Formats: sequence, C-alpha cells, structure tokens
Amino acid sequence: MIRNHGAVLLAAGVLLGCGGSTRRAVPGQPSPKPTNASGRLRAGFGRADITPPPGVGLAGNGPEGAMAMGQRLRLYARAMILEDAKGNRLGLVVADIPLGSALLHRRVAQLILDSTHIGVDRLIIAATHTHSGPSHYFEGKVYNEEGSSVPGYDTVMVDSLARRIQGALEGAAANLAPATIAWGSRAVWGYTRIRSLPAMIRNLPPPMARPDAPAGLAREYQLVDPEMSMLRVDQWDGSGFKPRGAFTIFAMHGTGNASGTVLLDGDIHGLVERRLERHIDSLIDPRPWPFVPRSLHLFANGTEGDVSPAWTPQSRCDTPTLAPLPFLEGAFAPTLWQWKPPSERHIAACVHAGRQGVDWIGEGVGRAAVELYDGLDPKAADDIELSRAFVTLPLRDTVRVPGICNTPAVGMGALVGADDAHTRMLGWSLFGVFAMGLDQGTPNPDPKGCQAGKHTLGDVLVGPLLVKPTADGFPSHAQVTVFQIGNRVIGTLPGEVTTTAGRRMRDGMLAAARSRGRGMPVDAALIMGLTNGYLEYITTAEEYTAQYYEGGSTLYGPGEAAMFGRTLAGLTASLSAGDPLPPEALLLMADPGAPHGFLHPRRPKERDAQPSVDPPTCRGDTLFARFRYGAVQDWADSTGSAGSLPRIAILRDKTVVAWDDNPLVELHLLHRRAYPARWELWWTPSVKGSYRVRVTGRPDAESSAVECGGMTVH
Repeated sequence: MIRNHGAVLLAAGVLLGCGGSTRRAVPGQPSPKPTNASGRLRAGFGRADITPPPGVGLAGNGPEGAMAMGQRLRLYARAMILEDAKGNRLGLVVADIPLGSALLHRRVAQLILDSTHIGVDRLIIAATHTHSGPSHYFEGKVYNEEGSSVPGYDTVMVDSLARRIQGALEGAAANLAPATIAWGSRAVWGYTRIRSLPAMIRNLPPPMARPDAPAGLAREYQLVDPEMSMLRVDQWDGSGFKPRGAFTIFAMHGTGNASGTVLLDGDIHGLVERRLERHIDSLIDPRPWPFVPRSLHLFANGTEGDVSPAWTPQSRCDTPTLAPLPFLEGAFAPTLWQWKPPSERHIAACVHAGRQGVDWIGEGVGRAAVELYDGLDPKAADDIELSRAFVTLPLRDTVRVPGICNTPAVGMGALVGADDAHTRMLGWSLFGVFAMGLDQGTPNPDPKGCQAGKHTLGDVLVGPLLVKPTADGFPSHAQVTVFQIGNRVIGTLPGEVTTTAGRRMRDGMLAAARSRGRGMPVDAALIMGLTNGYLEYITTAEEYTAQYYEGGSTLYGPGEAAMFGRTLAGLTASLSAGDPLPPEALLLMADPGAPHGFLHPRRPKERDAQPSVDPPTCRGDTLFARFRYGAVQDWADSTGSAGSLPRIAILRDKTVVAWDDNPLVELHLLHRRAYPARWELWWTPSVKGSYRVRVTGRPDAESSAVECGGMTVH
C-alpha cells in the first residue's frame, strides 16, 4: 500500500523501467521446406485448456488488475492449421489471454517445429485481449512488473502456456483432413464505440461514418470499423464435407468485465467463441452438448486500439483514492496518506453490471457471427497458396527502421488509464495543488525532441524521488507477419492499432497486393493486433498529438503507425510460399525481468486426498456449494495437461444442467495454499428444482440434493 506522495511518485517511476537488465537473445527458426504434398487444401483443429490457477494477476488494467481468486469461464487456446496443395502450412492460434508475447510465440515455435513443420514465420499466436486473463509471461519487464497488482515474470507461466498451446497445435496437425473454405464479412453495429473520439477526429481527412451506419447511433458508435470478417472451414469426415470451425477478426476491446473482478474469464470474446461453437456443433450432431464443444471458433481481435464494447457507466468500478490515515487526523498531526478502496458493495454492484453487459454484448455479437457463418458456402480451394512474409524489426535501431524514435517513452496520459478503466492516478496532483498532467488529452505545451508533444514521465517526475529510468524494460523488437489465405491478406502486429491507423494500413496493403501482378487476386486486407508480442498502442500522428491514453501509450513516437504501414505494404508486396528468410529477420531481444517463483509447485505430502462436496445451500435464488479438490499449484507443470483445476457439473435428477464453463457458474477459491484446495461454487438456476453438485475426480464426489431456483434470470 502506498502511503505518501513520494511513494506515489516512486511507484509511477517504475513504469519507466528501472533496475538491472535481464535482456537476452531469443532464438527462432523458420519453417522447413515442405516434404509432403497432398495436392489438396487440408485443415485441422485443436484446443487446449489454458486456465491458470488462482493467485495470478489479472492483466490489462495495470495496478487495478486484481489477483485471480477463481474462474467464471475457462480460458482456451484454439488452434487451426491450414496446409495448401504443395504442403505449405500456416498455424493460427487465438488464445484467451490479455496480451501477445514474443517469448511465448518463440517458445511454442521451438516446441512444434519438428512435429508440425511450422516455424516462427508461419506461426501466429493472437490474444483475444480479455482483461480477465493472466499476467507474468511477457517479453517486456514493464508489463510483467506493472501489468497487474501481482508483479513478476514467471518462467513456469511461459512454459506451461507454451506446452498447452503445443498440444493444441499438434492436435490440429494430427487431424488434418481435406477442407473447403469460404470468406465473408458483415457489419455489426451498436455493440462497439470509439472511446477516444477527441483524438480520432483530429485525423485528416476527418473520419466519416460508413454509408450503411444506422442513423440513430451516436457518432462514436458510427465511426467504428464494424466489419466482422470470417473464414468458414468445413472438413472431410469420410462421407462428405461437414462444418468444423471458423476464424474471425473483429475489433473490440476485451473490457466488458469491470476492473473490480477477481475471476478469470474469457469476457465477451469467450461468449462469442462459445456461441458459434455450439451452433456448429448442432449442425454436426444434435446430441446433447458435451462439456467442451467439438467445433472451434478462433475469434481474433482487429483494430481495437480505440474501440470499446458498449459497456454501461454502472459497470465501471471506482478506483482507490488517496485519503488521510484516520488515526492520525487532528490539528497538529502530520498528514500521512493511504489508498482507500471503494466499498465492497460498490465493487459487487459494478462487477454485476459488467457481467450483465458481457452477456448482452456477447449474445449480440455471437448471434451476428452465427448469421455470418450460416451465409457462407465453402468451396474447394486446392489452388490457393499459403504464402507469407515475416520480419523482426529492431525498433531501437532507427538506421534500419527509420521514422520512429530510438528510445521508447511513456506519456502521462498512459498512467491514468483508458476510458474503459481509469487508474487511481487520474487527476492526481502533487500535494493536492500542483497539476502533474495526469489526465486524458494533456500534450506537452513545449513540444521538443523525437517524442514531440508527448508529456513524458521524465519531463515531470524528476529528482531524487525517481530511480534512473532505462528503456530496457520495454520491447525492443516487433515481429510482423503478412500471410494470404485465398483472396484475403492479413497483416499481424504486436500492438493495439487504432481504427484510422488500421484503415490506412489496410489501404496500403491492398494497393501493394494488387500491384504484385501474380498469385491469387486479393479482395480485402485485414489487420490482426495483439499478435506475437506486445508493445502497447499504435496511433496515427494526428491522434498522437492529442495525447489521450492511446497516444500516450504509443512508445516509439508519432511516426510509429506510418512505419508499420510501410512495413506491412512491403511485406505484402514480397509474399512468398518458399523464399528463405535472412538471419536478421529472426533476431529478437527480450527483457522479461528476473524470474519470480510464485507459480512453482509446492507439493503437499497428503497426495491421496480425495475430492469431497459439502451439502449445498440455497440463499435467495442462488445455489452455494463448498468442495475440496486437488492442489492449486498442480497446474504449474510443463506436461501440457489441464492440471488439477476442478471440473464441476450441476445435476437436476440425472441430467447435467450446468457446468463450470457456463457463464452463470462461478468458482471462488477460499484457501489457496490448503490441501486439498477449498472452493465455493455460486450458481443461479432459472428453474426451481432439486439440484446436486458433482466434482470430477478419482473417484467422483457428489453432494446431497437441495431445492433451489425459480426466479427468471436476465
């Protein structure tokens, strides 16, 4: 807890990156030349449960990100491998994690190279950007230390995530089968909005709403990129081509949940993934739903840098405020301060409102995904070539990458947080009198140097209160890929691209693709953000001058978006299925920080304890059940298995009516270090009945029955 002004400044100074460097080279190998050509387009799918144990920090909301104390929706890594007629492969992974990681990408590529023949240039690992996912696996020390209220990098987190994703990709490679595909898109309005409109409208020419924008929408809802682009993939099952999965790109922050949540959760993206998967399952097999869907929906994020889901103000929790220590108040007492958190009642109310919004938006966007999927008619595409172009950019070497600043810097606007989730630093002033520029839209009135109008921390927070800043804690390299599937080219970037920056990039890519004069004609260009690394935001030069949260978080200056636009266009022009990569395209440096050990297993002695369930109770319309199961630390291994996270089913008579991957079921950890771990389940049934709780183990444990429910759930 920070108790005085000086400590506040010192804590802010950490965001500049300080302490000893742990910078090192991260190896990477390109994909080998294909050796087996089937003469057909083939596809395979795989899935891995990547839900980490409670105790990890929830990343995305900075210091307001709480320690995870349970789960609402399980987190998954969904994988798809495509193989063209010549044997060239492409591995796509969309994981329910907050941010991309170059370390994770390189580690997975190393693990799967021999088994799948996919290297760093043909592997894409994208984050859905849920802010209710784990921290501790990033290539930048700053993000590991400041990504949540639980600081630290942990090698076990990286290794465990990597092994699980490896399992998903190897599963996809094992079930490769002939496939048919179809691209399509549709506009989805009313569920997303521009969150930094004053910054966006600085762009020249001024942004204009699409002709098909509904007239009744407010301007910030009309100026989004509403396009949902989907690749439908049907797979041969021995008797015909059957629906199997989809890959979708849509721009929307993963910030439906309130920052006060303490549960791991896939947020809106998790619901959209499941909504389409269950629909595809119903097309394949009308039998009752299994615990895990048979089909897969890879729901990736697009140019969401300035795009929020349509959350309500009630779903945004207040942040802690500085207040005098109560026992030191008095006329002559010295003033000391502490962070005073919001009340528990307020947190509970905003978390509940957030979940209502997640359910509503998830259902609406999921319904749009189903309608788009059903309108696509997959065709054979054995003539396509899965071409790619890949480069690792050394961002601090401006001789090789011109147009950007050679030293990353954080703006004051970045400290206060975005419109989605302000931090406790919003509006803070020194001694309550001197403004520090800690607000949205506060550019430096005396612009100078490469960072121009950015009001950096170093401009204000100087003197003995700060440790000497260093750039080592920020990413120094960016992995950029362009790949082509059919008549679409997709550019991937390790950051959060704003709407206008993304539109300019797509225009450049499309022009480059059409000027190539060879290969399959290209009808559209797409951008995937939060992919194969993370270096914060990518804004236009005009947006940068406004210095809202997004501009303050653009690390390498006002020319960063233009630089990435040129890179994507150049890669699009050089797309190839087999050209070798130069060695410099693979060089990557990372500085994740010193390893912490809070995820390392501490094996208890009582290894023979069996799961057990206490008699459930019903309070109001909610069922509560306490149970004991396994050890939380058992997750932290490198086997790639799902570990010992509990699998819970709720039964009415003998029928399973809910399970722990249902958004209405919450699992709260009561005692993290106890063995067996002690949990409590919360669930609100919509139908009155007699319910029992079953915990899957060796053997299963089942509770007695309790009467509960009857109220309508909205």
